[in-house]
Amino acid sequence: MMRSDAPSHRQETGRIIRYLAIASFAAAATTRVMDAVLPQIALEFGVNIGSVAVVATGYAFTYGLFQLVFGPLGDRYGKFRVITWAGVASCLMTLACAFSTTLTGIALARLLSGVAAAAIVPLAIAWIGDAVPHEERQPLLAKFMSSQILGLLAGQVGGGVMGEYFGWRSTFLLIAAIYVLAVAGLVIARLRGGASVGTGGGSGGVRATIHTFSRLLRDPVVRFVLLAVSIEAFAMFGAFTYVGATLQFRFGIDFAMVGAFLASYCIGGLVYVTQSSRLFALLGNRKLPFIGSLIVAATYFGLAMTQIAWTAVPLIAAMGLGFYMIHNSLQTMATQMAPDVRGSSVAIFATFYFLSQAVGVQLAGFVIDRAGAAAVFVAAAVIFLGLGVLLLTRMPISLHACNQSRRQGVAR
Repeated sequence: MMRSDAPSHRQETGRIIRYLAIASFAAAATTRVMDAVLPQIALEFGVNIGSVAVVATGYAFTYGLFQLVFGPLGDRYGKFRVITWAGVASCLMTLACAFSTTLTGIALARLLSGVAAAAIVPLAIAWIGDAVPHEERQPLLAKFMSSQILGLLAGQVGGGVMGEYFGWRSTFLLIAAIYVLAVAGLVIARLRGGASVGTGGGSGGVRATIHTFSRLLRDPVVRFVLLAVSIEAFAMFGAFTYVGATLQFRFGIDFAMVGAFLASYCIGGLVYVTQSSRLFALLGNRKLPFIGSLIVAATYFGLAMTQIAWTAVPLIAAMGLGFYMIHNSLQTMATQMAPDVRGSSVAIFATFYFLSQAVGVQLAGFVIDRAGAAAVFVAAAVIFLGLGVLLLTRMPISLHACNQSRRQGVAR
């Protein structure tokens, strides 16, 4: 009986993860779809781009802020349940974007869409942490990450294509349909009893939530992971945000070509996804992010020095490969650094990730205005070299060691 049940359970878990991946694809596409459709919205309402920027920034603000809210809710009421309801809310708010007839309505729908979508990716990662043994988790999380990479790519490229031929509202209708597919799959899995892990039971209330986050921040392993992901996001996206504008200014290439150049970043990420198991087996827990840091540092040095436009394509692709070598390792640690409150721990990980991006973008913009983009790229390269050394020498050698360190930290 045990032997027949184990493959069945594994299959059901795999089926659920596929639907979680579909929901994560939709959430990722929603974060980047405005890159392509903002000019179309501005044209329809007869305003300039600056007047519709709030449609994009409102989503980003609530998406980052509400990570901290949904982590404890997932621990308390069940990650699977919260993800499912967040998918329903995301679908409704996406439809509201499609059918809104005023800029104010679109902005409000986007604001609420950011609130709902904030629950999906971090709680999906936390649910996988509950359902999948730690020795199998990193390669599976790498595959799961491909849904987010493809979602970002689809939002940027697909949003432009759909908007061009069918109007900008069609992009939101398509994303809403993807949410419907994901929610339907999750509801069926729930009815079949396949979502028994991550069902909740943690302590509730504001005081308990504050205590949980306070305990996490006192944990030395949690602090290490949060420090590492903050450095990673600060350096990576503080510089990467300005790569496209730098290429356009330096080489005079058009914006369509800039978009194609930047898309190679996602291709590099997908290369990592396909090779993650081999790379992890070959390099291990410490060397994998270390080598990734060296690759990212080399690509930023290359972008700072190159005088030939087309060389940016392999550099940006290699940057995507290196970044996901780092981020997948840190993401896996985030799922194991506090298993008893996994939803909260992944949520605080995501919050530090997004807030550090925002700080990096602002500071890099200040430096670029005074010293140029090359200075920002070189600074990012140096930071990644330091991050690589930190990960190689200080990262716990295994997830078992991570848990042991966590227990020792709590005991102290």
